[in-house]
Amino acid sequence: MEGIERKIMGKIHKHVTDLGIAAYVLMHGYKVIGKQGRSVYFEMDESEGDSFERLALDYLSSDYHRFDSCLMSIKKIGEYMPNK
Repeated sequence: MEGIERKIMGKIHKHVTDLGIAAYVLMHGYKVIGKQGRSVYFEMDESEGDSFERLALDYLSSDYHRFDSCLMSIKKIGEYMPNK
């Protein structure tokens, strides 16, 4: 989703800045090699680059994305208790 960082001996490094996408692709077997700021870096064979990109896009229509969105919404709710 955010491009190839570098190519080393048949391996490529890609990064994503969305924590939900990072967790989703990690769950699907991609190897995390580091984190810097908001970027999470992954290493893969060159042949896996397109699959990584598709998976990152698939996240947007997955139940995991819906769960993540609901979680973020709940975090934004202020203190409130209804009257009994």
